[in-house]
Amino acid sequence: MVIMYKTEGGFFALYRGILPTVAGVAPYVGLNFMTYESVRKYFTAKGEKDPSAVRKLAAGAVSGAVAQTCTYPLLVHPPPPFPLPEGDVLRRRFQINTMSGMGYQYKSIWDAITVIITQEGVRGLYKGIVPNLLKVAPSMASSWLSFEMTRDYFVRLKESDV
Repeated sequence: MVIMYKTEGGFFALYRGILPTVAGVAPYVGLNFMTYESVRKYFTAKGEKDPSAVRKLAAGAVSGAVAQTCTYPLLVHPPPPFPLPEGDVLRRRFQINTMSGMGYQYKSIWDAITVIITQEGVRGLYKGIVPNLLKVAPSMASSWLSFEMTRDYFVRLKESDV
């Protein structure tokens, strides 16, 4: 970090890529919650209060994949309990923006988006998404199922105390 501080822009070099990070977290989490609740309702059989554990796993996998796909170019790591995959294009390119020999020199987020789309097409914004989807789907499936099971446990515990 000392070398980075001295040679790559001082204090602000430590925060390179923060704007795409912040811009990607809120939409990801919002989409994840919205999609999970919608898919969870869809997977709940008529007359049942909750879907089965397998259906909750499927809803979690779908919600993670949808949120990941929609926000992938900007994604970073939000706070737990919802881990995100690595591989976000803009954040990584901004982090290496001033490293010598890397070839990425962007003036702003919009400049980066424009250059990537111009040189690589829209697909350039989604480089590495397949391995990340393979990671995020099971991760979100297990996170949502764990959340549901823990919440249900505490609800039953509270009801038994009353």
